[in-house]
Amino acid sequence: MTLSDAPDVDVIIVAHDAGAFLEPAVASVEEHTGPGRIVVVDAESTDGSVDSLAATHPGVRVIPAPNRGFSASNNVGIAASSGAYVLLLNPDAELADGSLERLVARMDADPHVGIVAPRVLDPDGGVQRGSFGAFPTLFGTLALRLGRLRDRLSGGRGAARSERATDGSPDWVTGACMLVRRAAIADAGPMDEGFFLYFEDVEWCHRMRDHGWKVLIEPAASCVHHLGKSGGGPGTASKAYRDSFYRYCRIYHLWGLATATRTALVLRSLLEGRG
Repeated sequence: MTLSDAPDVDVIIVAHDAGAFLEPAVASVEEHTGPGRIVVVDAESTDGSVDSLAATHPGVRVIPAPNRGFSASNNVGIAASSGAYVLLLNPDAELADGSLERLVARMDADPHVGIVAPRVLDPDGGVQRGSFGAFPTLFGTLALRLGRLRDRLSGGRGAARSERATDGSPDWVTGACMLVRRAAIADAGPMDEGFFLYFEDVEWCHRMRDHGWKVLIEPAASCVHHLGKSGGGPGTASKAYRDSFYRYCRIYHLWGLATATRTALVLRSLLEGRG
C-alpha cells in the first residue's frame, strides 16, 4: 500500500498486559494504514508485550499513560492523533483483511454515520454475544434474560432476539472494534472517563445518537475478538461491570432497571447462601 492509497485513519489500541494477543492485533491493521498511524496507549503494562513491539513493529507509536480505564486511555490516543477517522481496536482483537477499507467506504458513503463497526466474531466464527444490542431498559433487559434462558433450555439453538444482527443498525456496538468519525467526536464529545471498563461504548453510542449520528454495523467487515484475554482478573472485571452499569443507569435515569438489578443480586446472594 502506498501513502496515497492509505485511508485517513488512526488506529488506537489500548494495551494493559495484553500478552501474546497484542502483536497479532497490530499486525492485522499495519498493512492497511499509513506510517505512524497506529497508536498503542500503554496503560501501565508490566508483561513486556508493549516493549516487544519496538523490535517487531518499529512504526508503531507507543504512548505511556496511567491506567485510568479504557475510556481515558482511548481518549489519550484520540487526542494524540488527527485523522478524519479513528479505529478503536482491542489488543485481543484482529481485524480481517479488507475490513478497514470496507468500514471507511461505509463512512465515506454517508456523512451522517458517526460510528460503524464490523461483525465481531468469536474465534470459532460465530457472532459474538454482547457485541451489539439495544439500549438497556427494564423491560428490554427482562426480555433478553428470558431469551437467554430459553436458549439454554433449548440447548443453545439460536441467540436472544436483541443480539441478532438483522438490520445492521443496532442501538450500540462494542468498543472492541469500531470506526469513529472525528467530526462526530468533536460534536458529541469523547468517551466518558467516568467509566473505567464496560458500558463506555454503550453510553458513547447513546450520546452519538442523541446528537443525530448514525451507529451501524458493516456486514462485509469482520473482526475476531478473543473476549476477556487482555488485562484484569474476573473479580476486578465483575466489580467494574457493576459500577459502570449503575453509572449508565444514573446518566439515563434508569432507576427501575437499577433497582431491579440490585434486588436480583441480593436475592441471588441469599439463595446461594442457603445452598
